[in-house]
This record gives sequence, C-alpha cells and structure tokens, in this order.
Amino acid sequence: MRILIALLASMVVLAACGGGDKADVTRVNKSMVAEVDKAAQGVAATITKRLDFEACLGDDEAQATRCPSFALLSLDYLNAQCTGGGGKLKARVPSEAWSLDVDGDASAEVLVDLVNNFECEGVPGVFACGSTGCPFLLEKKRGESWVELGAINADDGPGIQVLKADEGKYAELVGGCGGKSPCSEYTHYAWNGKAYVRTWIDFKDHPVDVASGGIMTLTQDTSVIDAPNKRGQVLEEYPAGTAMIVIGNAREGGYSFVSPCNACRRGFVETALLQK
Repeated sequence: MRILIALLASMVVLAACGGGDKADVTRVNKSMVAEVDKAAQGVAATITKRLDFEACLGDDEAQATRCPSFALLSLDYLNAQCTGGGGKLKARVPSEAWSLDVDGDASAEVLVDLVNNFECEGVPGVFACGSTGCPFLLEKKRGESWVELGAINADDGPGIQVLKADEGKYAELVGGCGGKSPCSEYTHYAWNGKAYVRTWIDFKDHPVDVASGGIMTLTQDTSVIDAPNKRGQVLEEYPAGTAMIVIGNAREGGYSFVSPCNACRRGFVETALLQK
C-alpha cells in the first residue's frame, strides 16, 4: 500500500507537469507498477527448527549423519574462540533458521545466523558481530552436501521475502528492519549467476542503487536528509571533514545514500559535497 500511494502520487505529478514525453511517462508508470506487483507477491520465509547443530558437537557419526556440513566449516573457529576465553561451546536447542524456496524447485533452502545457533557457556558475547549483527547465510542442500548461495545482512534476514520469479529463475529477495513492520528501509537481493548480492534499497520510497563508494568525507558542513531532494527532512547535521560510508546512489540523481557510522541514521547527502 505504501508503494502504491507513492505510485499514484507520481502519476498525478507527471500529469500535472504536462511537458514530458508521453512515452517516457508511460515507461516510468509501467516500471513503478511492476515494483508494486512484485512487492505484493512476496512469500515470507518461515521459521524452522529442524537443523541439528547439537550433532555438530557430537562424535564422528553424529557429525557425518546429522550435522549440516556448512556448520562444520565454522566449527573449529567458533570452538577456538570460545575455549580460548575459557568457555565451553554449546549448540542452541532447538535450532533456529528460516525456510524459503528461492529457485522454485519445491525444495526449501535455509537462511541461518550460524553464530546465533551456538553459545559460549561461561564467556557470553564472545561471538558478537558489532552493531550491524552477524550475517545470515543462505544455504541450499544438494544431495548430502550444502552449497552457500550468498550472505544476507542481519537486519534483512528475519522476515525476508521471496518475490515472484519466472519458472527456473532465482527469485529476487527483499527484507529489512529485522522483519518488523512498518519499515522505512528494504534491501533487495538478486542472483548474479554465482551468489545473491545486494542490488538496490527502497529507502522511504526512494530507490537507491547499491554501489559501494567506500569512505568519503564532507567538503563542507551539511545535513544528512531523508530524501534525495531539497525538501528532505534533516536527520542529523555534520561538520566538514566528517567521514561517510557511501552505500549507493539515488536514482533521482545528484545524491548519495550514506551512513555516517554503523549506529547512525542513514540518509542522503549531495554527491558533489563528498570527496575521497
């Protein structure tokens, strides 16, 4: 509904302007309708408790027959981190993961925060991943082994949705806000032939193409705003020289989508005010 309202509003504005090319207006409207349709057809991932991570800490037979093989890849590291601090590694029982079908083959993949399924008894917090959280791994089972299809940001994992896709194609995924609603920022992931990667972000109905620009600095005092235009509401003000992590570029042009720090509110600044 939120996207649909934006669509209708844009149609009114384009009609009122009256000076644009009708073919261009039609293309814009069709594109926005397509985004509305895709968002309305999302299938949410569901919680599953069936993965047996406790078996990963058992004997060789348990590891070979019941432990998901992708967990074994990280087990040595987790155990070393835990025991190095004087703790004992334990598995979460029951486990927690999300089930979803990204390729339409009726065989569910799993999305899992591996660190959240193990704990270090006696040394809590040893596996902490900072304010951004630990990434979720998207895993597909092929025969008796597992293949990683990509990593999903911690904030996008819970409640992630699978959008409608053509038969035989890997679907686009979208998630945000830890699965909570309403949400002002949704991240879209697409299959690039090898893995799922972030492609664009819907920030308060303003599309942003993901294009990591690294760390840049402000050339003058300016504000981070909530829209890529002069009417945007000020979120925070920052002095010249402040470092900004560039996440992507607004499709509306002239603005970059930035994060002043991991825990800061993200928003837009004029691209011309950023430099390496």
